[in-house]
Amino acid sequence: MVVGLRLIRRRRPAGRGVDIEFSWVCSCLGFCQPKDRDRTAQAILGLLLEKSRHGGGLRSDDIAESVGKSRGATVNHLNKLMNAGLVTKRGNFYELREASLEDTIRELQRDMERMFEDLLTAAHEIDGNF
Repeated sequence: MVVGLRLIRRRRPAGRGVDIEFSWVCSCLGFCQPKDRDRTAQAILGLLLEKSRHGGGLRSDDIAESVGKSRGATVNHLNKLMNAGLVTKRGNFYELREASLEDTIRELQRDMERMFEDLLTAAHEIDGNF
């Protein structure tokens, strides 16, 4: 799986609550940016997270209707979420990569650890030949 994830270090908010924590996680994962003022990507991820509790995914048309955006705009956000490794597509259905947000983030962490191990191996070989 190719993952193009952009992590942004942000101070964890003092206030607690599911909405505050979810917004912070989305912001740290780099897809709640100023140009996404209405937080469409966050709304889409929230829908998929809710659906993952019941098993299964959602079609892009259903997601678009739920977030009040065109199908094209919705698919654009879904593609970004897939490129970040958070969402997968199975047939016509989009779903969270794993059964929960925590499991999805843990899998992203494992992806990065494997990537850094490969980079370190290559760097060691390069250093030995210069």
